[in-house]
Amino acid sequence: MMRSDSPAIKRRTFLKQGALAALGALAPTAWPQLSWSASKERLMILSSIGLDTLHPYAHSSGPQYGIWQHMIEPLVEINYARKDYYGVLAESWKFQGNTWVFRLRKGIRFHDGSPFTAQDVVHSVNRIRNDKRSLQKSNFDDLTEVQAPDDYTVVFTTAVPNAVMLDRLQNRFILSKSAAEKYGEDVDQRAIGTGPYKFVSWQRDGNLVMTRNDDYWGTKAAIKEIVLKKVGEDAARMSGLLAGQGDVVNNVPVEEIARLDKHPRVRAEKVEGLRMYFLAMNVTHKPFDNKLVRQAFNYAVDPTVVIKHIYEGNGYVMSGPLGANVIGYDPKIKRYAYDPKKAKDLLVQAGFANGLEVKLYFSPDRYPKAKEVCQVVADQLAKAGVKAELVSQEFAIFWGSDGVNGGKIPFYYVGRPAIDADTVYDQYYRSGRTKRVSFQNAEVDRLIDEQHKTEDQKKRVALLQQIGRILMDEAALVPLYTLAEIYGVARNVIWKAHPEEKVLAFDMKIR
Repeated sequence: MMRSDSPAIKRRTFLKQGALAALGALAPTAWPQLSWSASKERLMILSSIGLDTLHPYAHSSGPQYGIWQHMIEPLVEINYARKDYYGVLAESWKFQGNTWVFRLRKGIRFHDGSPFTAQDVVHSVNRIRNDKRSLQKSNFDDLTEVQAPDDYTVVFTTAVPNAVMLDRLQNRFILSKSAAEKYGEDVDQRAIGTGPYKFVSWQRDGNLVMTRNDDYWGTKAAIKEIVLKKVGEDAARMSGLLAGQGDVVNNVPVEEIARLDKHPRVRAEKVEGLRMYFLAMNVTHKPFDNKLVRQAFNYAVDPTVVIKHIYEGNGYVMSGPLGANVIGYDPKIKRYAYDPKKAKDLLVQAGFANGLEVKLYFSPDRYPKAKEVCQVVADQLAKAGVKAELVSQEFAIFWGSDGVNGGKIPFYYVGRPAIDADTVYDQYYRSGRTKRVSFQNAEVDRLIDEQHKTEDQKKRVALLQQIGRILMDEAALVPLYTLAEIYGVARNVIWKAHPEEKVLAFDMKIR
C-alpha cells in the first residue's frame, strides 16, 4: 500500500537584435496586454513547444504533458527527491499478482461540475488504448482489462505482473466521461478536466489561455490567468523575456545564463534533466558485434570535455547507463576511464590493428548542439584509431517510424528521458523488444522479467541495478551525460524547476 502526498559573437548579436525587432513589430497583435512583470493576475510563458492539437492524447512529449497538466490530471505523480510516487486523483493503491487496485479521492469535480468517479478513469484509459490518434497507447500494451467495481475503485489487470504500472500511469490524464457523452466529437474543444486551471482559448501556434479553477479540490493556484505562447526561436524567447514580454521561458541556451544572472528583472533557473544522452551501438552491425570494440569506444570517449566546452559546465556525467535522478540508479557503478591507449590496444585485440572506420549518426534538430558534440566524439575516437564520419539527419528520418530507424543505424548519438530504468532497459536492451540496438542477453532478460513482477520497490531497484552492471560489463552503450534544464524566470516569480521539462504554473507564486 502506498501513501499519497568573435564571428560567432557577431552572429549571435545579429540574431538577438533581429528577434527583438521582430517581437517589437508583432507587439500590437501578438503580445496583447503586455506587462513588465508577472503578477497575481497574469503570467506569460514563452515556450519552445505549444499544443499542436486539443486532442489530449495525440502527443507524447514532456513539455506538452506539462501544459495539459494544468487542466487535466493523472492518478499519480512522482516525487523526484524521494524517487517515489504519490497520489493525485488516486488516494492509495495496491499491487498484487496481475492486478493493481486504486482507491480514488472523493469529492472531486470536473470543471463543468460533474463528479469525478472510477467510470471517468475507465473511459480515459480505454480512449488512450483505442483512439486512432492516441500516441500514448503503448503504455498499456500489457493491459488486458480496466474495471470500476464501484465509483471510487479502479482495477487494472495485466497479462503478466507489472510492477511499473505507476510509471505507465504518470502523465496519463483523466477526462470526463459525462462530458464526452454530452459533447461527442466536440468535447476536446472544451478541455474539461479536474485541474487547477480551466481552459479559456487556444490558437494553433498562438496563445493558450487558462484561468484559475477557484473550485479546485486541492491547493488553489496563486496566479489567476496563465497565457502560454509558442515561440520556437531561442533568440526570440530570450528577447521577449528581457523586454518584459514574457515571465518564464524554457530551453535557455547555455551561453545566455550569465546574462540572465546579471539582469535586474530576470534570473536563470536550472535543474538536472531526465534525458540521458549516450552513444548507441547496434550489435547486429559490425564491428559492434564485438565486445572488445564496444569496450574500446567506452575507453576512447570523455564526456567531461563536452560538458565543459560545449555546455559550459551545465551537464552531469553519467557513470553508468542511468542518470542520478532515475529510479534504478546505482551510485556504485563506475564508467570506463578515459584511456585512448587502452582503447587502441583493445582494437588491436579485436583485429583492427590498422584502426577502423564508422559512421556516427545524429539529429541536430532534436538534440541541442548535437553536431558540436559529435565532432568532439569523433576527435576523441580518432586518438584511438577510429575514423568517424558524421552523418546529420533530420529527426523524422533519423528516428523513423519504429524508433531510430528500425535498427538500420549502427552507431548514433541519442537522448532518452526516463523516470524509471525499466523504460530504457525494456526498450533498448530486452531481447526482441525493439531493433534500436538489438542487444541480447539472457540474464538481462531474466532480470527485466523478474523486476516486472517484484512488489517490493527496494528489491526491484536492486534488480535494476544488477541490469546496469551487466550492461556496463558488456559495454552495451557509451554513457555520456544528462544536461541541465535551463529556464529564464522573472525575479518576482517564485518557482523551482522540474527535471521532466514541464513548466507548471500552479507551482509558481509571486513575490
